[in-house]
Amino acid sequence: MKKIIALVLSMVSALTVFAFSACGGKKDANVLTVYAPDGAPALSVAKFINDKESFGTDTAVEYNVVAAANIGTVMTQGTGDIIIMPVNAASKLYKANSSDKYKMAGVITHGNLYIMAKENLTVQDLIGKVVGVIGQGNVPDLTFKAVLNKNGIEYEVSDDEVSGKVALKYFADASALIPTLRRGDITVGLVPEPAANKLTSLDGSYHYALDLQELYDAETKAYPQAVVMIKNSIIEKYPNIIASFGGKIAGAVSWVKENVALAVNAISGVLEEGLTPSLSAANLNGTVIDNCKISWQSAADAKAAVYAYINDIISIVPQAAKAVSDEFFA
Repeated sequence: MKKIIALVLSMVSALTVFAFSACGGKKDANVLTVYAPDGAPALSVAKFINDKESFGTDTAVEYNVVAAANIGTVMTQGTGDIIIMPVNAASKLYKANSSDKYKMAGVITHGNLYIMAKENLTVQDLIGKVVGVIGQGNVPDLTFKAVLNKNGIEYEVSDDEVSGKVALKYFADASALIPTLRRGDITVGLVPEPAANKLTSLDGSYHYALDLQELYDAETKAYPQAVVMIKNSIIEKYPNIIASFGGKIAGAVSWVKENVALAVNAISGVLEEGLTPSLSAANLNGTVIDNCKISWQSAADAKAAVYAYINDIISIVPQAAKAVSDEFFA
């Protein structure tokens, strides 16, 4: 009887361990985990995924691409060692895992938003028009509002034109906005890549009328969109990891341009279960990749831009970001 009880207890113990692991339990300390949201951030690490890049460390690396809405949870739970995420979300969450805080290693994407229209426009020409906008309360919406504020242009939410103001008509995402543009219900829209390029292929009368990144900063034609956050313990353990990661980005972008199918396959192979990727071989080309503005800017070089951008966001929606200090930067 004792042997039978011991056997049963052993089986229960084994099943418990299996269930805990299957539910994403304790992370393997011998595996470095990298997380990126679907879209341009995932594209930035496609070569790393393909090559099983370990950035000069002595450990295996596990890559994961998740829905943009889920990347914050990865940080709050401390699941990822290296996380690519929007800078405003990082500003709010980097202290969440209090036992091992994250540091911003650098900026990796610098904006992929474009005003699409059938006519040539200046930012002032938007006054009196209805502009279709995605991401209400998030980076696309907030960055557009920051641009309007910089130019002294008033706006309000409306389905119809508003005299002297830009009317903002919100859509859940680009897939909802594009049909409205094609029908001509509205003729101006704020669209991210690769959806912007897709619109031009579906309706040749649409073109890139305005580069929102250039409108935000005419000199750099960029804003700090997605940043690379790394656990402090990982930086201490692998002091060269930031330089290794950043130094490989330019080559990773060139590789994607020459190996689109491989890049898409690499991302698809590490997708969160049930997630439909936004990128495919059919909607990726050189124009889209360039327009995703993927490049490395170190924390030191990006500090001033990050401070400015976060302040701009907070001035529009105080809860959308949180002021950071020097401790935020690696």
